[in-house]
Amino acid sequence: AEVKIGGKSKDITIMFSDIVGFTTVTENYPPEKLMSHLSEYFNELSTIIMDNKGTIDKYIGDAIMAFWGAPIADKKQAINACRSALLIQKRLKELNRKWQSKGKPKLYTRIGIHSGSAIVGNLGSADRMNYTIIGDAVNLASRLEYANKLYDTRVVISEDTYRMVEDVVL
Repeated sequence: AEVKIGGKSKDITIMFSDIVGFTTVTENYPPEKLMSHLSEYFNELSTIIMDNKGTIDKYIGDAIMAFWGAPIADKKQAINACRSALLIQKRLKELNRKWQSKGKPKLYTRIGIHSGSAIVGNLGSADRMNYTIIGDAVNLASRLEYANKLYDTRVVISEDTYRMVEDVVL
């Protein structure tokens, strides 16, 4: 099909991640080393997300925006997103031990996950477009990531996501 601006409403599961205290890390670590460190972090997390059928939408500073259920339908999208969140937290424990032994800063990540309807498609201009998602469900996932800060937690999922995984995840 021709690639063009526009999208369709789909039920998807959205994840936002963000590094805890990243501003402090940037103030205390040389920029050249930080770029390499952050690239390793993104590579590790992105691999987990993609291995669990997720689509990386974009990297926003130190954040990752990802979603499940598009462009390929996924009946287990919420389970795959939650599995990714848990695997990310597990992998970061291992990486932080390695990074600490090499004198690199530890990176802790907050994650928000929500399942709902969003517009999925190409957004942008005739010269440059991005396959992305927009809508209230996307905004809610972002707010859930931030809620971790208020509750001193690492992963928060919405009730809609919980209903989709409650038989599999405790």
